Amino acid sequence: MLKLDRLFIKILQVLQTNGRISNLDLSEEVNLSPSPCLERVRKLEEAGLITQYLAEIDLDKIGANLHIMAEITLGNHLVDDFKKFEAAISNVPEVISCYKIAGPFDYTMDMICRDIAHFNQLKENLLAEDIGIEHFSGHVVMERTKTFSGYPLESLTAPSPLDGILKG
Repeated sequence: MLKLDRLFIKILQVLQTNGRISNLDLSEEVNLSPSPCLERVRKLEEAGLITQYLAEIDLDKIGANLHIMAEITLGNHLVDDFKKFEAAISNVPEVISCYKIAGPFDYTMDMICRDIAHFNQLKENLLAEDIGIEHFSGHVVMERTKTFSGYPLESLTAPSPLDGILKG
C-alpha cells in the first residue's frame, strides 16, 4: 500500500481534472522537479490509485442525446440475482454507469440514449430479458447543474476529528 503524503495528494488533485498535463507543467504545479514527479505518477499508477485517463466529451456537439437516471429494483435478492443483472448490463453500451445501493432501490444507473424512443426500446429490452428486474423507473435529466471538478482529496485524507477520541 502506497503511503499518500502531501505531494501525492497534490499530484492526484491536478491529474484528476487535467490528465493531459505535461510532466513538466505538473512538476511546476506541485513544486517538484520533473524526474521525481514522473516517478511519483508512475508509483500512483502502479499502486492502482490512477486507474485510467479519460477525455470528457461534449455529447451535445456530437448530436441529440438523452441522459436518463434509472432506479432498478430486483425481484429476488440472492447473490446470483445480483450477478446476473450486473453481467447483463455490463454488455449494454448505453448504460454508462451503475451503482449498487442501499435503500428503496437496488441500483441506480446512468444511461445515454438518442431520444425517448431509443430509451423506451432499451428499457423494454431490459425488462424482457430474464435478468430479475421487478421495477424500473427512469428519470430524464433536464440539465446538469454541477460538473465533476475532482474528488475532495484533501478532506478525504485529512485526519478525522474522531481519530483523537477513538485513540484516547
